[in-house]
Amino acid sequence: MDIYKNSFEYAKENGEIEQYRENLSLCEKCGTKIHHSIAEHFNNNHLDVKKITAELTEEFGFERTMLMLALRVDSLKSDGRVDITNKEWASKFLSAYPNADKLRPTADRTLGTTHPVLLDGVAEEVRFTFLEMNKSTEREVEGYRIIQTIKTPTAEFLLGQNKNMPSSYVTWLNGSHDGGISAVWGHYFTSNNLQKNLLLAYQDLFTRALTDVNQHTRFEELAPKIGSIIRNVNGEDMRFDLTDEECNAIWNMVDQQNVEDHFRDLLSANGYDVRLPAIDKIVSEMAAKYRDDFGFGNDDEYEEYIDEREDDLREILTSEMFGDVSVDKDVSDYTGRIMIIRPEFFTPSNCTPENQLFLAQSGKGCDPTEYGGAINGILLYDREETTITSDNFLGAMREEHIPNWAREAREDIAEESSEDQPEI
Repeated sequence: MDIYKNSFEYAKENGEIEQYRENLSLCEKCGTKIHHSIAEHFNNNHLDVKKITAELTEEFGFERTMLMLALRVDSLKSDGRVDITNKEWASKFLSAYPNADKLRPTADRTLGTTHPVLLDGVAEEVRFTFLEMNKSTEREVEGYRIIQTIKTPTAEFLLGQNKNMPSSYVTWLNGSHDGGISAVWGHYFTSNNLQKNLLLAYQDLFTRALTDVNQHTRFEELAPKIGSIIRNVNGEDMRFDLTDEECNAIWNMVDQQNVEDHFRDLLSANGYDVRLPAIDKIVSEMAAKYRDDFGFGNDDEYEEYIDEREDDLREILTSEMFGDVSVDKDVSDYTGRIMIIRPEFFTPSNCTPENQLFLAQSGKGCDPTEYGGAINGILLYDREETTITSDNFLGAMREEHIPNWAREAREDIAEESSEDQPEI
């Protein structure tokens, strides 16, 4: 059945009460079907919009489905969770239905408990599917062949060509909202130079599109606050005050995994091995705190959470490092001894027991009574010669605690050193 567009009064006066009531009943069923279909096909944080679109349009057709969606989207025009593109589409779509306000209570009643984010996704898929189905392979306006189009989030701009017309090129705004063409506000290019006309037309096309985007962009920065969420919607940062239920729904649907992954990325960039179970546990704890605070998503804020757990993270990294228990307290000279570098000397990426071991060879710092003196020597693990001040060492390592690989490295270095000595 086609959608009945007349008022109840008109239907009563013209003997069309039955059509009016049947249309109202179908709209009720369509709204209910939309609600149930969304609930049925939202699983594991994924909304199957294509299956929902197929089900709805097969039973009720595109027009009635779009009408019910447009009515509910229009009722949510002050809700920032609904894309501005869908809001503008709904407003334009409903302008063709004089009885829209009479049908609105039906849409609000059947779809009032459907989450706006999910409804927004279905509305977008339905209208774009309709556009694709009704888009001709080659479009023509007033004898002009459309050779280029640009779509912004809120509009579509057209470039037409007809070399037999005095104005060989023209740009328009497409005023249609149903997949067709309603060319308005034409800019015509009439010089005798076709190439110049083409270039000017293209310049105008892109300028019009950019102007439209700028008109719908807000540049002021929003201040975050507890109990709200800032999200980018159609190029705009918007702040939403959410109920606890909505916070939980969005967190479970979108944010939890994203937050944890972002914490892991930042920790990895700072050299932490996020594969360690203990660090993964801290990531989950930081994400949970972020969720309780309902964070706002900038990197500085993430870094603050990491800074709060720096001691815990460092403790995990240094838990396997050599400590005071391996230090020989009775040493009068560090020369030739394997030294233990303090764990805090290392960045997270280099914080390993192997990197701690250093063969002292010379320098004022080889005297244990000298604090801060330089010790020249070799990092045993990678055989790199370097100088480290004595305050960066725990002390000399007990001989019985020296790993076999370090003993062998010390022996190799001693042997190489003897070979380098000239014969007398």
